Amino acid sequence: MKVLLKWLGRVLLMFLAIILVWTMLNWSKLKVFPSIISSFYSKEMCSCLYVIGRDEAFCKNYARQYIPIQWVKVDSKKKRVTVKGLWRINSASFVNKRSGCRLEKLQ
Repeated sequence: MKVLLKWLGRVLLMFLAIILVWTMLNWSKLKVFPSIISSFYSKEMCSCLYVIGRDEAFCKNYARQYIPIQWVKVDSKKKRVTVKGLWRINSASFVNKRSGCRLEKLQ
């Protein structure tokens, strides 16, 4: 039994070391992941509303992702969609029918 526990402990320690090394090697990609959620949602929601011309309920379902967002704010006058997801706020605004929507500078 002690041999089995030692072996499992070593395997677990090796697994944690591999995850730590992988995280260190990919840190630049991992730190921007939270912004991707709100950026994608705002861009898709904006395109759905102002380029395709669908209603807000349809577009919320259309842009929905597996990771939930915290809130969505649609500004119809400025044709802008602002989204907070994973504690990051991002916006997309409508440019024109040909160009569609553009992400604004990340916050």
